[in-house]
Amino acid sequence: MTTLKAQNTKSDTQKVQDSLVDSVKILSDITRRDIEKLYSIDNTNGTEAYYSNRYGWTLRKTID
Repeated sequence: MTTLKAQNTKSDTQKVQDSLVDSVKILSDITRRDIEKLYSIDNTNGTEAYYSNRYGWTLRKTID
């Protein structure tokens, strides 16, 4: 029984983490589009919106 509970807890934790990752990706895409509109940028291929405490939202090259 205890292993079954541990597995359920892991899956619940994983679901929360996946949900947070999805939320951050959505916020990043929205912010990238806003930056594109603000500065009238036509082509942002290979970039992503990135948030840092020091500089706020910026565009940077994607890290793969």
